[in-house]
Amino acid sequence: MYSVKPFFQIMDELCKEKNIIQNEISYGWITQLKKNNVSKYIIGYQFDLNSAIAYNIAGDKFATYEVLKSNNIPTIEHRMIFNPQTRSRYYKNKFLNEAKDLFRRNKNKLVIKANDSCKGKDVHFCSEEKEIENIVQKLFEENNDTLSACPYVDISYEYRAIYLCGEILYIYKKKKPYIIGNGRNTVKELIDFKFNKNMNVDICRDLDLDKVPFNGQEVTISWKHNLSSGAEPIVIDETDEFISQVREVAIKAGDALNIKFASVDVVVTENKEILVMEVNGSVCMNKFSEIIPNGYEIAKAIYSKAIDKMFE
Repeated sequence: MYSVKPFFQIMDELCKEKNIIQNEISYGWITQLKKNNVSKYIIGYQFDLNSAIAYNIAGDKFATYEVLKSNNIPTIEHRMIFNPQTRSRYYKNKFLNEAKDLFRRNKNKLVIKANDSCKGKDVHFCSEEKEIENIVQKLFEENNDTLSACPYVDISYEYRAIYLCGEILYIYKKKKPYIIGNGRNTVKELIDFKFNKNMNVDICRDLDLDKVPFNGQEVTISWKHNLSSGAEPIVIDETDEFISQVREVAIKAGDALNIKFASVDVVVTENKEILVMEVNGSVCMNKFSEIIPNGYEIAKAIYSKAIDKMFE
């Protein structure tokens, strides 16, 4: 295990290899890279490649949906919900009603999330209409300005494609968190064994925690695909059934947003639909680096190309 996050160790190594002077400024929030009297910057995991417009669109889930839709790129439908405390009070009922209509049209399954959420935070599943207003109110009380509502989609796999200037550098897919039964322990005990009690795993509501799965039985325990919440990355190659389609739609999504460096999340549904879920202007590969075989080297190669692009 790395004593510091893999990203920072990778940056140190790359800067030494490329003869780049690296300085932390603004109390470490900004990393300044200097080479041949040219300065470039990294904020968090955002590289000095994307325009402010592209980054802001990617950081807004509804805006991303609207841009992709306008470019005829298959994507998961979204609806906006405005906070009446910061926007017009007339917006509240109008958009809540749209979210409820989407809920009914999607067999009473809806996902509500902060419009700028990441890593699965502030993302909630609704299976009862009365939950919608409660979740919306809760998220507004947490100072969220806008929310997105989208239909819950039965996802077989979620793919992540790393996009750089019109090319896809790498694709992997993510599997929902799961446990394997041993015929002795309950689902709850197996979850604790695998993830430890401190990990934030959003457990499926209809999961029977007292059930004892038979030996070798695989039990999906969450509906989310976030690596930070226990999902597992899977290495794939060109033999993967959907990789060509995922690559094609991810390139179209990156091009449509005029973004330069991003990760594009593409889902394959149970009905084998290929849909863009979101685009991330900050490319974080820490968990990937720690879990995937050779993940550190793969992430380093990707970040190396991004740095080279910055100084072109």
